[in-house]
Amino acid sequence: MASVKQRLSGTWQAKVRRLGFPDQSKTFARKTDAEAWARAVEREMDVGSFVSRNKAENTTFGEAVDRYLAEVVPKFRAQRQPTSMLLKLKERFGEYSLVAIQPSMLAAYRDERLRAVGPQTVTHELGLVNRVFKACQLDWGIPLPQGIPTAGIRKPKLPPGRDRRLEGDEEAILLRSLGQLGTPWMKAAFVLAVETAARRSELLSLAWQEVDLTRRVARIRGVDGRATKNDQRYRDVPLSTRAVATLAQLPRSTTGRVLPITADALDSAWDRLIARCRREHVHGVLTRKLEEQGIDAAREIRALVYKKRAPLDMTLKLLAEVERMEIRFLDLHWHDLRHEAVSRLAERLQMHELMKVTGQKTAKMVARYYHPRAEDLAAKLG
Repeated sequence: MASVKQRLSGTWQAKVRRLGFPDQSKTFARKTDAEAWARAVEREMDVGSFVSRNKAENTTFGEAVDRYLAEVVPKFRAQRQPTSMLLKLKERFGEYSLVAIQPSMLAAYRDERLRAVGPQTVTHELGLVNRVFKACQLDWGIPLPQGIPTAGIRKPKLPPGRDRRLEGDEEAILLRSLGQLGTPWMKAAFVLAVETAARRSELLSLAWQEVDLTRRVARIRGVDGRATKNDQRYRDVPLSTRAVATLAQLPRSTTGRVLPITADALDSAWDRLIARCRREHVHGVLTRKLEEQGIDAAREIRALVYKKRAPLDMTLKLLAEVERMEIRFLDLHWHDLRHEAVSRLAERLQMHELMKVTGQKTAKMVARYYHPRAEDLAAKLG
């Protein structure tokens, strides 16, 4: 039975009471709206499609995110990225109730974000929205009358998988630059990444007590010693001669870890290293082109670096040409070293052996990281 009464404040409160259903009530500014809502609720009860909106209307997305961060994210192997993304999503949608978030809102957010970041990032963000709503519905007993809003939008089209490998003398230059750093950790991390195909988190969790240089085996674990990304408690990885030599030369840290650096420190150092190598390479090529034009290259490079005077127009023209044509050290990410490692190991190991080393569960996943060079395949043909 439905009833509509005016409150002292002048608003209208609609109530619906029916046996077998929880009491429903909602306040409206106009009586006609209250009556229309009551009729809609009774109609849903009549046809058996009624789902209570109370919890979803009284729970904001921000509150759901806070609970998800407190109860669910701590169980993730990697927590930094999802935490950062969830906090940004909370800034955008935190004040909306769960029922107020519509597919059209998420579609607009998707399109806006695609103008600033890549489709993979947007897909991850929408995936987290989906997870929060699923937790509300499946774990926390919050019915969603309109369903999960992400089901009503198209996901961004993902680009082809990365196939970046070390090219030419990139590895030699990187090793030389890494050797000039004040500590040995970054150079060792680079060599171990290329030799073992271990993920960054796995390398940074590697402990000396789980490295056997005599047997040439290292036991790889996930973040903080937990399970790996593929839910393996650990995996034993064979060490190449180069990996053993690198480990043998490392000083022992009091932390017990092979590489006593943080993920943030590694990322920052890698970004600075790549930027420096790219700049030095571009300036080296530019120097040769300027000298071919009879221009004082050293003077022009100083103008570009210190910006105390404007470079010549010819210098700027040649610089633009070099930056467009030269791909050395361009778009080289740390995770690309795993692609490099898998591609190298695939030349020496069988598929089942390679999967044991990399921790990948399917041949399809291995194929995503295996990028043979055409000239190498041609050499095998003879």
